[in-house]
Amino acid sequence: MISYKKTSKIVIFCPPKKVTGGPEALHQLSNKLIELGVGDVFMRYIPKRTNAKAKNYNIYKTKEISFIEDNPDNILIIPESMTFLVKRFPKSQKIIWWLSVDFYKILMDHRIRKQSFFTKPFYKQDDKEYHFESFPNVFHWAQSFRSSLYLKSHKVPENQIDFVCDYINPSFLKNSDQIQKDLSNENILYNPKKGKKEIAELIKNSPELTWIPIQNMNAEEIKNLMAKSLLYVDFGENPGRDKMLRESVSQDCCIISGKNGSSAYYEDLMIPDEYKFDFSNDNIPKILNKIKDVLENYPEHISYFKTYKDKVLNEEIDFEKKLKEIFI
Repeated sequence: MISYKKTSKIVIFCPPKKVTGGPEALHQLSNKLIELGVGDVFMRYIPKRTNAKAKNYNIYKTKEISFIEDNPDNILIIPESMTFLVKRFPKSQKIIWWLSVDFYKILMDHRIRKQSFFTKPFYKQDDKEYHFESFPNVFHWAQSFRSSLYLKSHKVPENQIDFVCDYINPSFLKNSDQIQKDLSNENILYNPKKGKKEIAELIKNSPELTWIPIQNMNAEEIKNLMAKSLLYVDFGENPGRDKMLRESVSQDCCIISGKNGSSAYYEDLMIPDEYKFDFSNDNIPKILNKIKDVLENYPEHISYFKTYKDKVLNEEIDFEKKLKEIFI
């Protein structure tokens, strides 16, 4: 297991300026470790940029580092999108945080493809990229149940896997037990970046319904919109535990989802199967009927989402406990 010493430096790698679930989780990790009194915690943005920390994450405590010593005492926390770093620091202890299973292969293949005509013949993939080799100083954090299954399917030993899940933006945790709904609000919320084809088909087949995309908003604005609304619909790929699904249930939105990625697993999306659908043209009428039923009979449906809401509201506490277990 990870060996943390007072002389250890913890370096968290992160893409610059991105405002998505993965980078927020990495900033939350920095913030929580600093709050717990863990010394020498740093962010390292790759590629290097000026003002690399997105303004949305100014609520999280961070310190940047430019030089990283490859030292057995040091602990490097690497998102699955940056596994090329594993072999770059052979002596250091490394944790790969699987925030999105899908990005590992996509971005590894992209790094190989982007080699120029001149460099490609000399690009030795096995030397550069991590392919689940059995290294004693490489450990894994699964952010979702789905990612834990993925790691086991690649023969990663269980004693090198831990479950570490991030939590929703703190804005959503305030007054989450005092939400008053307007039952006449029939707006249907969705993320326009996810499940584009599926949502487009649903919108096309329901001209009588009002669909509201969640876009160009900060966390507080999203929270206020969700607090007023009754339903959030998601047919995205969901490579990990999706932030917006968790945010919506924290504000007492019912959820109708697909069965892609982590959404297929009850452990990751703890809602009854009757609210999850395999998307197909034949199923569109069933999905729309369920949407209308939820909007018309919200009080009868919302109780089925309490288990999931309770889990989401406790994720920050669980996150802190796990970090104490590992580092303190």
